[in-house]
Amino acid sequence: MKSIRMVALACVASALFVLPMNAAAQGPANQDTFFTFSQSVELPGKTLPAGTYFFQLADSPSNRHIVKVMSQDRKQLHATLLAIPYYSNDRPSDKPQVRFMETPAQASGANTNAIKIWFYPGNTTGHEFIYPRAQAMRIASRTGESVLTTKTETEVAESVAEADLTRVDRAGTDTAVDTSNRATTETQTTARAETQPAPQTETRTAERTPPPAPQRADDRNDTRRSDLPNTAGLLPLLAVIGVGSLVGSRVVRRSRRG
Repeated sequence: MKSIRMVALACVASALFVLPMNAAAQGPANQDTFFTFSQSVELPGKTLPAGTYFFQLADSPSNRHIVKVMSQDRKQLHATLLAIPYYSNDRPSDKPQVRFMETPAQASGANTNAIKIWFYPGNTTGHEFIYPRAQAMRIASRTGESVLTTKTETEVAESVAEADLTRVDRAGTDTAVDTSNRATTETQTTARAETQPAPQTETRTAERTPPPAPQRADDRNDTRRSDLPNTAGLLPLLAVIGVGSLVGSRVVRRSRRG
């Protein structure tokens, strides 16, 4: 009888132990990521010199596309940026990515590259940054790409109405923004995650230094997932085993009394 009770208690304890592990396996809610840039990069209203930076989603229950950019030690806040969801048809990478609005080669020596989208590992939905209109028009002029911005030169606050969003091209022409849940196959320049400084010959690289101990990531053209994401943990099975053990102990006990 005591052995049956011990098995039941062990199953329940295992279920309680697996619960936090199973939740953690789904990925951090704030999408904490370190990036190391080998040259200066441009963000909405901000230019960051080469170095390592910490990207994180702000803890806002109403908007999960507010991005905080901090120093490597997280003590200095460089920018709080508003973004919108960007849906991709590509398979999610197991490494963090930033996609740039590429500057033409003939002008690359005189300009920094502007970050367009940030993807967290395993996600097909990224965060596309909203640029102030004057900055967006400058970027569009030098890159030839349409840049996400607002219809008027207003400060980008914690929320922007969909009707105020637009994409401006190098000619200053506005195009409506489609924020529906529809994936895009648009090809962008992508910076892969690394953990060490880029070679001197590279002109545009983003690196990741994952805490606590960085590990070298292979520099491949693309990373494909070969397995499906986990959609369920062991918690339901352990719970069933625990309940079954308790019921079984009661049945055995009653049968012995009879």
